Amino acid sequence: MTIHPGETVALVGRNGAGKSTLVKLLCRLYKPDNGRILINGVDIWDIPLNQYYNLLSVIFQDFQLLPILLSENITSKTRCRVNASDEAAVREALEKSDMLRWTEALPHGIHTPMTRLLSEDGAVPSGGQEQKLAIARAVYHKGSFMIMDEPTSALDPRSEEQVFSQMRDITQKHTAMFISHRLSSTRHADRIFVLDEGKLIAEGSHETLMEQEGLYRRLYLAQAEQYAADESETN
Repeated sequence: MTIHPGETVALVGRNGAGKSTLVKLLCRLYKPDNGRILINGVDIWDIPLNQYYNLLSVIFQDFQLLPILLSENITSKTRCRVNASDEAAVREALEKSDMLRWTEALPHGIHTPMTRLLSEDGAVPSGGQEQKLAIARAVYHKGSFMIMDEPTSALDPRSEEQVFSQMRDITQKHTAMFISHRLSSTRHADRIFVLDEGKLIAEGSHETLMEQEGLYRRLYLAQAEQYAADESETN
C-alpha cells in the first residue's frame, strides 16, 4: 500500500477486516509482526516518538473530551498558555469543523468549560457535536498526516455528508486517511483501499471500483438499497 503526499484515501471493508488495526499500526500503538511502514523511505520505528507524533493528527472512534475549557481541549494547553495566535487557530479549526457558530453562542466562547462536571455553566455538546470538536482538535494540531477512524459515526447521514464534503478544505495541505462505515462518503477520497481478512484486495477511485464485480461494489450497493428502504419507510 502506497499513499502519496497530499492524497486523501479511504479504507473500507467488512467489520473485522483490519481497518482500525492498520490505523493503530500507523500510530505505533502496535508493532508489526513482519513488514515495515515507511515515511519517505524511513521506517516509522526509527523516528523519535515525539517527532513522529508531531506528524500525525488522529481522530479515533473512542476519543475523549475532558471536563476542562474548550480551548484547552483543542490546544492541549492550559488557559494561561493560550495566546492570541492560539485563539485564532482554534477559531479557524472550529470553523472548518462547522462548530464555530455553536461555540460563539456559549457563555465564555472558546474558553467555556466542557460538561458540567467541574463547572455549573459548562457546555454539554451532543454526541455529534463532540465528534466535530474532536475533528477541530485534529485540524488545530496541523499534523502533515491526518488519520480519521470513523470520525462521523455519531452523525446522521446528512451531517456526515456535510463533513466529508468539506474534507478537501479540512485536509488541505495534508495527507489524509479516513475510515467510514457509510460508503457514500468514500467518493470524496482520491483513492479507496479495500481490505478483507487483513489483506488489501483492491484499490482505485469510487468509479473504478464500481465498474468491477468486487467486494466494494457489493458493499456499496447493499448500503444504497438499505438507505432507499429506510427513506421509503420514512416517507
